[in-house]
Amino acid sequence: MISVGGFCEGEINGKPFHIFNFFLQTDSPTSSSEATIDSGDQDFPPFQPLFICPSFRKTREWYALTPENPDGSDFLPVDVFPYPYFFNKRSGDQQFRFLIGSSVYHHTCKLPLVPLFWCNNQECMPIYKEFRCGLCQSSKLSTDYYLCVTCYRKFHKECIESPLEIKHPSYPFLSLKLYHPSDNSVGKWPCFCCQEVIFQKLYYCPTNKLMMHPVCAMKPIPIVIDHPKRHLHPLTFFPKQNSLACDVCGLVKEHFPTYVCARCVFVVHKDCIYHPYVIRISRHHHRVSFTSSPPSKKLSCGVCRRKVDSSYGAYACNKCDDYFVHTKCALRKDLWDGKELEGIPEEPEIVVEPLERISDGVILHFSHDHRLKLEISGAYDEEKFCQGCSLPIYEGSYYLCMDQCDFILHEACANEPCKKQHAIYAHSLTLNVGNIRFWGDLGYFYCMACGRLSTGFAYEDPKDRNGFKLDLRCATVSEPFQYKGHEHPLFLALMPEEEESAICQICQEEGEEIDNHDIRKLLTCIECNYIICFRCATLPYKARYKYDNHFLIFRKKEEGNDHHGWCDICESRIVYSRKGGFYSCDDYCSTTVHVDCLLGKHPYVKPGQMLYMRRDLVILHNKTMSRPICHGTEHRCQDKVVFKKKNMTFCSLRCT
Repeated sequence: MISVGGFCEGEINGKPFHIFNFFLQTDSPTSSSEATIDSGDQDFPPFQPLFICPSFRKTREWYALTPENPDGSDFLPVDVFPYPYFFNKRSGDQQFRFLIGSSVYHHTCKLPLVPLFWCNNQECMPIYKEFRCGLCQSSKLSTDYYLCVTCYRKFHKECIESPLEIKHPSYPFLSLKLYHPSDNSVGKWPCFCCQEVIFQKLYYCPTNKLMMHPVCAMKPIPIVIDHPKRHLHPLTFFPKQNSLACDVCGLVKEHFPTYVCARCVFVVHKDCIYHPYVIRISRHHHRVSFTSSPPSKKLSCGVCRRKVDSSYGAYACNKCDDYFVHTKCALRKDLWDGKELEGIPEEPEIVVEPLERISDGVILHFSHDHRLKLEISGAYDEEKFCQGCSLPIYEGSYYLCMDQCDFILHEACANEPCKKQHAIYAHSLTLNVGNIRFWGDLGYFYCMACGRLSTGFAYEDPKDRNGFKLDLRCATVSEPFQYKGHEHPLFLALMPEEEESAICQICQEEGEEIDNHDIRKLLTCIECNYIICFRCATLPYKARYKYDNHFLIFRKKEEGNDHHGWCDICESRIVYSRKGGFYSCDDYCSTTVHVDCLLGKHPYVKPGQMLYMRRDLVILHNKTMSRPICHGTEHRCQDKVVFKKKNMTFCSLRCT
């Protein structure tokens, strides 16, 4: 039995398309008894296509997959035919009987024949607003879908009918076969067409690493696209596109559906035809508009800082003569909010002030009920922390509560706006001061730029399901960033795929996931390729140590020498004991300390703060003469803070 799908020419609404067709080649049953199902003593009528719940096919597919994966492949082939599998009295099928009766596969409909009802999205989706296909796990809507009245699952029509192999007109010399991701690659790879991740079923070509959702693979392909806004003449589908650069994005995308105008020698990727014309990106304070002909002069992209080729389209700012962005860079999901702004009037930005000035040096900040008074300087006290950034008051002006309630804010933190657009995030961020059980009722959060645990103020997107948050230190980073430890300005010039493998030259760590959300952000120098992560770039350049009257300056590891021999706190070697930098006082004394020893492993959590987890924890100073023993590790707690729960003490959240 062979199951192959392909495309043929047809019309949709009077326009020519390549339309998917299901081609079936099979040996006919030798007798009517072979076309019936044996279920005990009851005989069923001959099979009709689609009269079986596809949950069962999914189970059979997983059962048919080779349990061993010796070559470590990311995808495993499927060899189960899409139409109902049946057994008869003569041949039987123990595998089928086992799956139907097994309690292991409780999610599978127990009847071999379960009717599916066809639904049209326009008519039925108001009833089922939250659609998710029971096979491919995608929420992408197709034209039609099917509903199983037994298990109440909904399925893409394409996923139910998915043949084992597809011949696609965009790739005339390739064959796409049906696969499942292996356990270690589920949700790891994006669909070649829609760029959304693939969770279950996909069409895949191992030779060229092409992968698509079934819905995308079977989508009708217009043979001619008439889009005068992009090009004056009709554009014709052109499958042999391997060496042609798109006139809109300037990229050569192998195997991407491409359209051409032979009269004008115009080439464009299908998705580039519908790119927006006016957008706003997080890296610039004005809107940018698409231009098909940038000026013929030396231009650099405002995002990646690389050359902009004037032979291809780009986005340009109408108010800034020298600001241009590559099409690919401008439409990145982490920079563009997905809104087309053409024809939408630009509204003035409403600025909400975070404070009210009562008198000279006296304010009322929206994060606190009492008035705050400006203090120009004061004696260093390691037990007094800024409520915004959670750091001690090392130097500079700060606001102090006039009602003696220990509420302190750096002057810079007090002036942070209530709303901010940050360079690393596409949407507007709102300042959350977290007075009561904030951050999802946890009392803490992880910054999505540096990965640090924090209990201070945060900029967040209330609409983001993943909980995007920036601490105040990272929120102040902008381009160009003047880092005191480097002579050139730094930029957010690395592409997301480059950030994954780039190494910070301070801590020597690669990019990493933060709270299962994103990659740690990096700044780079476009003159000398210097790279530093947000975590290191936002460390205090000057800090204080309670047993030294002078400021300690942050030093890079390579600046260490025999003079910086031992840490004054932990008494271990400075240069060879750890990666990263250290703090030292070179002008007046020889005090030298590790970063973690001076600031602590959790420098952005405030003592006295409550955390709400499996246990309600309170953060306390670790300043007793005898260090407490951690309830989790049974070792002495060496850090500057501990986490307390009744009579139990923990040295970190991991121990809880």
